[in-house]
Amino acid sequence: MFQQTPLAWKNLVSDRRRLALAAAGVAFAAILMFTENGFRNALLDSPVQWLKLVDTDLVAISRTRTSLQIEQPFPLDLLRRASGDPDVSVTTPLYIERSRSLVRVDDSRQRPIRVIAMENQPRWLTTRKLRETLSRVRPPQTAALDDQSRRTFGFAINEPAELVQQQIELAGRSLRIIATVSIGVDFANEGTLLMSANNFAEYFPSRNQGRPLESVDLGLIQLQPGANAEQVARRLTDLAPGVWTVKTRQQLIQQETDFWSRQTPVGIIFTVGAMMGFAVGVIICYQILFTSIQDSMPEFATLKAMGYSNRYFVMLVIRQSIYLSVFGFTIALVVSFGLFRALESLAELPMLITVPRALLVLALTMAMCLVSGLLAMRKLLKADPASLF
Repeated sequence: MFQQTPLAWKNLVSDRRRLALAAAGVAFAAILMFTENGFRNALLDSPVQWLKLVDTDLVAISRTRTSLQIEQPFPLDLLRRASGDPDVSVTTPLYIERSRSLVRVDDSRQRPIRVIAMENQPRWLTTRKLRETLSRVRPPQTAALDDQSRRTFGFAINEPAELVQQQIELAGRSLRIIATVSIGVDFANEGTLLMSANNFAEYFPSRNQGRPLESVDLGLIQLQPGANAEQVARRLTDLAPGVWTVKTRQQLIQQETDFWSRQTPVGIIFTVGAMMGFAVGVIICYQILFTSIQDSMPEFATLKAMGYSNRYFVMLVIRQSIYLSVFGFTIALVVSFGLFRALESLAELPMLITVPRALLVLALTMAMCLVSGLLAMRKLLKADPASLF
C-alpha cells in the first residue's frame, strides 16, 4: 500500500523552481569533484601518455629510477645480455635527455625540452604516423616536433612550411624540424623532440663520458609468442638485480602513476581538493534536503499519525536523494565536458572523462546526497507526530 504512490518523486518535482535550484546545487558540487578529479587524472595520465604509444611487452629501467622524470640510465650491455634469453624476440634501447637539451627558436631564449630517441624500429610504435615519422628523421640534424608542445617555445606548429624554415638550435647545434607527431606534454615536460639514436649521439656527445649510446634510459623488450611476461621479467631482472629492473609496460605505467599520486605534493593536493569538493557537496545537499523536509513536516506528521514507520521515511529520503543526485550529476556531466575541453586547450594537458571516472563521480554524488539526506531527517525520525503539526 505504501509503495503505490511515488511520493519521493512527486515531492521532488512538485515545485519545479525548487527542483531546478536543488539540482543546480548538487551539480555545482559534482562539477567541483569532476574538476578536481580531472586535474588529478591529468597529472597521472600525462607523464605516461607517450609510453602508451610504444608497443612493447617489457620495459627495463634503472633500479634507482623511481620516476620516468629522473635521469638514471643503465648500461646498454645489460640489454645485449637480455637479447640472449630464449623467450626474448628483440630488444632496442630508448634514450631520453632533459638536462642538456636546451632549445632556441629564432631569437627567443633557450628553454629545456625533452628529447626522445630510439633506433629505427617501426614495429615499436603503435600508430602509423609515428612509424612514418621515425623513418623520416634519419638524416643528420633532423627531428620531429611534438605538435602539442607549448606555444612558449616559439615553434610555428600550425604553419608547416614556416616550421621547416625556422632557425632552431638544440644544445648549441643547428636543428631542422621536418615533421610533427602527437605525444603530449605533462607537468614536467613542456615539449618533446623525437629523433634517431644517431642524431641523439651527435647532439649530446658528452653523455656517459663520451659514449652517449652506451647508457640507456629505457630498454624495450619484445617477447616470443606464448612467453610469460612476468616470469621473463623476473628472470631478466636477476641478471643484475642491483642495477636494473624489468617490468611489464602496465607495471611501469602503474609505478609512474603511483609516484605522481602518492609521492608528489601536487598529487596529494588534488586528492585533498576532491575530498573538499565532496565535503562542500554534503553541506549544500544537507541544506537542500533539510529545507525540503522542513517544509513538508505537516504532511510527514500526518503520515506518521497514520502509522507509517520510520523505515518508510528513511526509504523515502533515500529515493529522493538518489533522484536528486541523478539530476545534478546529469547537469554536471554535460557542463564538465565543455569545461574540460576549454581547460585542455588552456592547460594543454589531457583532461579526459572516461566511463569509469564518470561512474566514480556519480557514486560520490549519490553518496553525498544520501549522507546529507540521512543527516537532514534526524529531527523527523525523533519527533512525536503530534509535535509536528
